[in-house]
Amino acid sequence: MTKMEKWTAVVSWVMFFLIFLVICVLSFQSGSATKAFEKPFVESVTGTADQQLSKEAVLTITFYIRQAGRAVLFFALGFSGACGTMLCFRRWNRLAVGIAAGAVLFGISYFTEIMKIFIEGRHYAFAECLEGFIFAMLGYICVTVFFSIRRRK
Repeated sequence: MTKMEKWTAVVSWVMFFLIFLVICVLSFQSGSATKAFEKPFVESVTGTADQQLSKEAVLTITFYIRQAGRAVLFFALGFSGACGTMLCFRRWNRLAVGIAAGAVLFGISYFTEIMKIFIEGRHYAFAECLEGFIFAMLGYICVTVFFSIRRRK
């Protein structure tokens, strides 16, 4: 492994753990803290409308903002984890590493979702767990495709 690859691997793992920390902090907030955190985002989006939006429209916009945030964070988690994995475990069987990475990414998405049962004002939704997992795997797949193309050249 070259010095540049070692540096990239370290940065990738640091980013992975920082993104995981951000996901945990956002996931483990109470319902009222979550609403207070998302209020400025929703107001900036709904404030641009020409007319007064209904409460249902504001709730729909809020839902999509939260889902987009979850998608971006989990995609970044899978992307950074894949960079670190592909650089550190390049001599291992790619299929075995991919299965192990998928298991870890599913475990993270399941853990962050199941813990919401114990937090006031939050709820568990397996669909959101799967959403996080799918976006994390998309990030992982993007990096593996890049590395396989790079290896063939």
